[in-house]
Amino acid sequence: MNLKELRIRSLFLLILLMGTVAQAENLEQSFQSPPKSSRPYTWWHWVNGNVSKGGITKDLEAMKAVGIGGFVLFDGSVGIPAGPVVFNSEEDHQLRSFAVAEADRLGLDAGFNNASGWSSTGGPWVPPEQSMKMLVWSETTVRAGDTALRTLEIGKRGGRRRQSKMGFYRDIAVLAFPAPKNGAYRIERWEQKGLYNDHAKGIHFIPDHRKAPADAVIAADSVIDLTGRMSADGNLDWIPDSGEWTVVRFGYTSTGAKNRPATSGGGGLEIDKLSREAVDLHWDKYVSKLIADGKGKPALTTVCIDSYEVGMQNWTDDFPEEFSKRRGYDLLPKLLCMTGRVMDDTETTERVLWDLRVTVAEMMQENYFGYFAEKCHQLGLKLQLEPYGSGAFDATATALIGDTVLTEFWQREAGRNLWVWTAKIVSSGAHLSGNSIAGAEAFTSMKADWTAHPGLLKKWGDRAFVRGINRYYFHTFAHQPFDDSVQPGMTFGPYGGNFHRNNTWFPKSRGWMDYIARCQFVMQSGSYQADVLVLYGDERGFNSFLDGREPVDMKEIPGYNFDLGGMASLNDLSVDDQGLIRVTRHGKLLDTGYQVLLLKRADMMLPERVAKIGKLADRGARIFAPKPLRSPSYANHEEMDAKLSDLIKKYWDSGLIRTPEAFDAAVAKLTKDCELPESVFFNHHRIVEDDFYFVFNQNEAARAVTATFRVSGKLPELWNPLTGETSEASNWKALDDGRTEVRLDLAPAGSSFVVFRKPTTMKGKASPMLRAKELMTLNDNWTVAFDPKWGPNAPVKFDKLIPWNDSADDEIRYFSGSAVYRKTFNLSNINVASPLQLDLGQVDVMARVKLNGKDLGLLWCPPFQVDISKGAKPGKNMLEIEVTNLWINRFIGDEVFAYKNIYSQIREGQPLPADSQRKTFEFRFGGGNAKHWKQTDALRPSGLIGPVRLYEEVEAVLSKPKVIILDNFDGAALAPLDGAAMFRKWAAERNIATHKKFYAAQNGKYGSARVIVSS
Repeated sequence: MNLKELRIRSLFLLILLMGTVAQAENLEQSFQSPPKSSRPYTWWHWVNGNVSKGGITKDLEAMKAVGIGGFVLFDGSVGIPAGPVVFNSEEDHQLRSFAVAEADRLGLDAGFNNASGWSSTGGPWVPPEQSMKMLVWSETTVRAGDTALRTLEIGKRGGRRRQSKMGFYRDIAVLAFPAPKNGAYRIERWEQKGLYNDHAKGIHFIPDHRKAPADAVIAADSVIDLTGRMSADGNLDWIPDSGEWTVVRFGYTSTGAKNRPATSGGGGLEIDKLSREAVDLHWDKYVSKLIADGKGKPALTTVCIDSYEVGMQNWTDDFPEEFSKRRGYDLLPKLLCMTGRVMDDTETTERVLWDLRVTVAEMMQENYFGYFAEKCHQLGLKLQLEPYGSGAFDATATALIGDTVLTEFWQREAGRNLWVWTAKIVSSGAHLSGNSIAGAEAFTSMKADWTAHPGLLKKWGDRAFVRGINRYYFHTFAHQPFDDSVQPGMTFGPYGGNFHRNNTWFPKSRGWMDYIARCQFVMQSGSYQADVLVLYGDERGFNSFLDGREPVDMKEIPGYNFDLGGMASLNDLSVDDQGLIRVTRHGKLLDTGYQVLLLKRADMMLPERVAKIGKLADRGARIFAPKPLRSPSYANHEEMDAKLSDLIKKYWDSGLIRTPEAFDAAVAKLTKDCELPESVFFNHHRIVEDDFYFVFNQNEAARAVTATFRVSGKLPELWNPLTGETSEASNWKALDDGRTEVRLDLAPAGSSFVVFRKPTTMKGKASPMLRAKELMTLNDNWTVAFDPKWGPNAPVKFDKLIPWNDSADDEIRYFSGSAVYRKTFNLSNINVASPLQLDLGQVDVMARVKLNGKDLGLLWCPPFQVDISKGAKPGKNMLEIEVTNLWINRFIGDEVFAYKNIYSQIREGQPLPADSQRKTFEFRFGGGNAKHWKQTDALRPSGLIGPVRLYEEVEAVLSKPKVIILDNFDGAALAPLDGAAMFRKWAAERNIATHKKFYAAQNGKYGSARVIVSS
């Protein structure tokens, strides 16, 4: 290499190094001060026409102030009386236009739901001809020799459900067949499989393998088409030559499904989800007006299709033609299968119904969700959707369609099967499509009783992060149209968490929003890393809404993450040189490499799918799948089954593809990505070459844990999303197997990022254990100033800290809002080498700490501790702690007063009546005050409860040798250890992180052993 080449190469390496350093600095800066794109968003509900221009500005300014990045605007009724703004009126659109303009002014992203209510797409402009449609039929018995004229009734039922014709009906065909003796026999769950039952789930689609009784079977070649023998008025011109025949008149009608819960004047029929013409109608009549309201402002970015809760449809005008084009055979001669009857054999009926479900799902994905996406993209807008629900579409395929896809998680049932499954489907859809956002309707509830607050909700939000969610959409911020004297004002009925400006803690929630944004920044910036890819096979036709009673068929794998998709992703898969399964989407090779592919719901598979999977196996992919029993489709089924048989011999019989029974053992041989103790969870993101692990303790107690990561040669750092602080890990070591072990001290429901960025040759680091050296307690002689609107006018002296609800003064015990605690204390000196910590003990529910006028931040979750070193000084110090509680105690206190409905007085913006004894008015149902709480209910702990301690963190050194004895709680000593050094050695040998509290001269416990410290 000549000198010139050396200089060029050196310059290149220098530029590369500078770029790496700059990237590292930018990452830290963005983590500390996250960009708008990483901010949480919110639903914003305008409730049944109760809207005001002043309220719009205040709402949006409140969102901006606390750090919310944007909103999706909904309207609905939920039992609240109609307000002054008429739906879809000129005034309504002027207010929507004003809202977008205000969002633009404030730098907020704006979006809107595509219809009134939350489900799904409809309105008063939809005629029955463009509504959702369902197959119906009527049956008549005709015998040889009958002379009476037979009039075939119009079909009234699809399955056992009476369909709502809404003045609309169209004929399809008339079929006749010899009446079987066992005319009542049907295949199992035929109404769900035929998409008549709105509550049909994937588990209902599992095939019926029973052999049908011979006297129930209808031979296909015995069925005759009498469509041309029926007159327009339904008269049948046909009599059989012999025997008894069943004549079935097939037609279709409207399901009658309507959008809900719609604002007054906003409800109507749901559009036909299989028809692009119906989408065009709805778009022209309503969605285009909402887009026009935005007047081209950049703030308007999103059109939303929210929860799909309007049921099934199984027909549309051109369905026979579409079915023939997609499946390759004529459905009409097989229509009897849609009544659950057995044609030729059970298998034939199952195959035809499978083809039906697949055709409906394809059409719904292309003509509803997909067409909405096309129309949005033509205008430079994004489509946001929740890709699951009680409808005839595949969740795994639909999750690939939206620009932003959302799941949901709830305050009280965050672990319910439904939300576990949908969270995995949605986040995996984002990962498999290359989208950076996996959203969630966050912290929703069926009991909006004001118990929610950031400290309580954190663990459920962190659990959603672990499952792959990386943007919250709070459910919900109810628009506050009333005068500010009306508190807490409007709600969205019983739903959601009351995340709005009139909640006591909401204006104080910036710290929580910053925490969320820091987490979301990392998770949106990097690619989600998973070892296992799980794909649902062809067995069920489509996989959608998972019922809460249906078992989750893919559980978490300790130490690994997985993605969950479907056959819509199969053609995106390839295998790289390392045998990793990779995804290419829209021409882009995505970063994640899966070590293992597992197929579920694949007892039946199309041979073309199996051939594709086999090619992956040929190239070295590790694949686990059941041997398919047959092709699920009726199309060319004999030929397809023969092809499938050959593929089974090639791949399963040769061992290239193994059955699922071998999956667990194979995964156990892999190196875990992150090894953690029970109830501690993780996710893993990679940003370029850097690894970011989010580690979350779901327990309500602090834990010292050892975490082992599948990373070597890099320095572990701890990034604290609560504060934005970053530091090197103080205790870690490189293991001989190439992994890195890090000790983490996790707070109750606490979380941390463990980050590996910087190359290192170090083998580890061991820092001395610290203990708390208490300097003083601050539990006496506080002065507390309450908000005089809700509590005492003058400051109150607390000789000692007590909960507000224990006070004898009703103004304090029923107080809701914020109050400021003040006291002075003296410090003789400050040890600059030891951080000075303030521990507030119990706080209900959040506190902001100021010392000598310096704001030290908001504490909104345990532990309520803050480093006060930068604000403290020798001598006299002034401490201020602003504490905020919930609305509940004031609600209970107000129940002593008679309720007077003031809605008619305040709906036009009038203030609370001056003579009102009640201080709170919560509008929930019928304009009346909600009855969440009764006068006899127990008050909630509130205020600064303590104990409040000031302490230093100093190295834990025993003043004299101690004997430490460990036993199994039965008095039988395991090991006497002489002094602290011996205890450290004992713990290190057993891979146990030592903990400061075991150096105190008192009994304690560690895991399954007890620690007895004595002199």
